[in-house]
Amino acid sequence: MELAVAHRKEQSNVTTLLSRRYAELLHAEKHTDCVFHVCEEQMKCHKLILSAASPVFEAMFFGPLQELEPEIEIHDISAPIFKVLVEYIYTGSVDYECLQLEACIELYYAAEKYLLDQLISDALLAISSKLRFSNVLPALELSVCMGLDSLLEVCMSFFMRCCVNNDQYMSYLKDHYVHVSKDTVKSIIAACKEPHKLLLWYVYQWTQQECDDVGLGDASTWQVATAAAVVPVIAPTPPILVERCYYKACRPFTVDADCFTWRMGLKCSRFISVLGLVLNSRLTPNFTCSFGRVPQDYRESLRIELYLDGDAPVWAHVFQNQATKYNCDLNIGWSRDQAFTMTPELQYILQLRWESSAYGAEYPCSLQSCLVDGIRFTDGDSFSGSLVKGLRYTNLV
Repeated sequence: MELAVAHRKEQSNVTTLLSRRYAELLHAEKHTDCVFHVCEEQMKCHKLILSAASPVFEAMFFGPLQELEPEIEIHDISAPIFKVLVEYIYTGSVDYECLQLEACIELYYAAEKYLLDQLISDALLAISSKLRFSNVLPALELSVCMGLDSLLEVCMSFFMRCCVNNDQYMSYLKDHYVHVSKDTVKSIIAACKEPHKLLLWYVYQWTQQECDDVGLGDASTWQVATAAAVVPVIAPTPPILVERCYYKACRPFTVDADCFTWRMGLKCSRFISVLGLVLNSRLTPNFTCSFGRVPQDYRESLRIELYLDGDAPVWAHVFQNQATKYNCDLNIGWSRDQAFTMTPELQYILQLRWESSAYGAEYPCSLQSCLVDGIRFTDGDSFSGSLVKGLRYTNLV
């Protein structure tokens, strides 16, 4: 086993040394035998290294229709992305953190053009991690217009799962409308299995924009036919429950007139749709006299809010007058159409707000783990602990 590990480590070291050597040859322009002219810039390279990586370059330099001239014009790839492509061939690595979505898409196109299979897979993975509300429609447009089927599949999957039935995206799109080609709209309609209100609204807006562009008047006078066919219902993905690991108990949190809100941070590494919370329920009240029966349950009323940077919440849910048992987990849930979509790597603030009827109530707090299944829970400090045990969600990507 030790010999195998040492052998793999030695192979990795050899690969790293070769990559460094190739990079030195490229950057110093030593022994180059071809020149690429890209948007008024030039790159000097080595035919043999390029050909070893790409069958397209091999055919270009050594095939029956090889380029006789050592200088080649590149018209369909920008100079920065062509440099990234060549750097990848020489070193085997790309710094995707420094690339915007559009650059990743162009790099994917270049990888497809030169048949670099591993770069194709890596670029698609980078694209999927950079998709957001603000760029998914432009990404779909590029996919359709450039005929990039694998990229279209990635972007359409994100659009169907994170956007098309999401009120947050509809609100965003109303303020940030993006006009795309007819072929892109047709692709979106073909991918939709249900007549979602977002799709109907967007098609109407798109039609109105097309009418304005060609001078056909107001599209609001058109009569839209309803779908007669029965659309098959696809069973939704069951929600996932994650709970934090318990470490130790802390002082209970008491609700009163001066302290009736409680906050913590939430962050996720991927798109998820939050469907519920798991909280510690109230401690049984400690009556000063022993007369009467100690209650077993109570009525809980909570307002749950999520914030980003502003004073106004980006999402809210009211949990009103629900019968709940003391000293048990408090499971708060809501429907899928009320779910909140968490955008990757954004820091949200979760706030719980109680009504005055809850003044005097105590909630047990405890120290718990911070990271569960890619979801990071950030408590206010390490002394007071937290009363949030976990949450329910579904993955969107």
